[in-house]
Amino acid sequence: MKNIFVWILAVFVCGLFNMSAQVIPAKSTVNSVTVYMLGAELHSTSEVNLTKGKSTVVFAGLSPQLNPGSIRFSVEGSDATILSVSSRTNYLNGQGDNKQIKLLKDSVEILRDNLSRIAMSRETYVKEKDLLFKNQSIGGTENGVKVEEIQRSADFFRQRSNEINDLLFDLSKKEAKFRETLSRLEQELSEMNAQYNPPSSEIEITIMTQRSGLVKFDFSYMVSGCGWAPKYDIRADGIDKPIHLVYRANLFNNSGVDWNDVKIKLSTAEPGRSATKPTLDKWALNYGSDVDDGFISNEINMDQCATINKESGGGPVGFETIRVDELSQEFDIAVPYTILSDSKAYTVEVSTFDLPAKFDYFAVPKMDRDAFLVARISDWNRLNLVSGHASVFYAGSFVGQSYINTSTVADTMSISLGRDKRIVIKRAQKMEDSKSQVIGNSLKETFMYEIVIRNNKESVVTISLQDQVPVSQNGDITVDVINISGGILDPLSGIVSWNLTLQPGETKQLILHYSIKYPKNQKIEKRRYRSVKNAMF
Repeated sequence: MKNIFVWILAVFVCGLFNMSAQVIPAKSTVNSVTVYMLGAELHSTSEVNLTKGKSTVVFAGLSPQLNPGSIRFSVEGSDATILSVSSRTNYLNGQGDNKQIKLLKDSVEILRDNLSRIAMSRETYVKEKDLLFKNQSIGGTENGVKVEEIQRSADFFRQRSNEINDLLFDLSKKEAKFRETLSRLEQELSEMNAQYNPPSSEIEITIMTQRSGLVKFDFSYMVSGCGWAPKYDIRADGIDKPIHLVYRANLFNNSGVDWNDVKIKLSTAEPGRSATKPTLDKWALNYGSDVDDGFISNEINMDQCATINKESGGGPVGFETIRVDELSQEFDIAVPYTILSDSKAYTVEVSTFDLPAKFDYFAVPKMDRDAFLVARISDWNRLNLVSGHASVFYAGSFVGQSYINTSTVADTMSISLGRDKRIVIKRAQKMEDSKSQVIGNSLKETFMYEIVIRNNKESVVTISLQDQVPVSQNGDITVDVINISGGILDPLSGIVSWNLTLQPGETKQLILHYSIKYPKNQKIEKRRYRSVKNAMF
């Protein structure tokens, strides 16, 4: 009797527990996303109708990339208290595919079914053909057969054999087309990093409410498999007009959850930052190359590009290391966007700027005999730009790819806008004034170069030219600068600079004249060389 009483009490207690902690499934909607350079924070809301007392609410269908330690929850109203929050991965009820991936997967499944049917049909026809020729004897070995029967049999074998061969040929053609299409679809799915039956995450929250009614939840969590990179368009329509800078960002989402019509914020902060207070390290200044003033080159290796243009049909996103300001920046995107979880790059508009610029020309005739139009933009630090790749356009024509390097300390950013063939530059060595002579145990060699520049434009141009003289790194080697036509010499680098103004049709001549003295029993590199590839026979 005592055991029966204990059993009834246990059932009663369990019933009370189940009544007081009901499990309620809930749906949530991602309404805003903060995207970091790598990673993202998803902000979601949900409204759930709860009864008074303790309830357990399960938010299902969340990103499988969820970071459990990053979950943040809040509820509206002071009469609701969150008791516990936990998360888990659900492998049975996975996250559904987006429409694009589902369509591709369905197409792959259909193609595989068709290939299976082709294989079965081929097997049937091959067996029929084998059977046909295994039973080609007519009338046995003793009975004679009329010629007419032999003729009819031969016609039947030939006709049916040809029919089977035609059917097998058609099957082979269909199979080849199906396999080609299947390969393309599987490659497309691979580029999207699509998983079959991907899992999902769930968040379980236990909450105590003082009254029944509708409770609004706001929560957020961090996910991996996302990121963004800056992408610029730099447009110049003429030297009398400002530079038009279009600031865009390429985003990718491989979190397993589509972002449908969401508010997006871009951030250069580091997600998952420690709660420990920051500590300043020593900041040591040293000499460095700042020739480019924030602009690197028109020639970059696109294999290192962090993102791939969505319209170009690019593949999975790669990664590179860039330098950003110590103080993180945030950019609110004005228009909501839809970013599917397909690991492809989507472009969003960040901002546009019209920037006053000073235009002049730059040339290094020792390396390239063309003059390059350069736009110099001052006070660019106020724009809060992030280092990134840029497409440069001048007068409506694409000039090339460049790179904006915001880690430079220069106040002026220089952007190359391409070559101008109407400024003609020639550089040649004057052999009659370049000589060699022995002085005791030393050899002295003299070099003279003539640089001729002509302005064939109909307007006045200013141009900066650079050349160089060698710099001695040994006490036995002496470099004497004889004539640099009024240029400015940097003794540390050996670079000689000229700033010239040329009227329309004007020609100017510059002289670079120097000597090198060194021990005659030593060899030195008196010329600079560059490496190129050539055919080997």
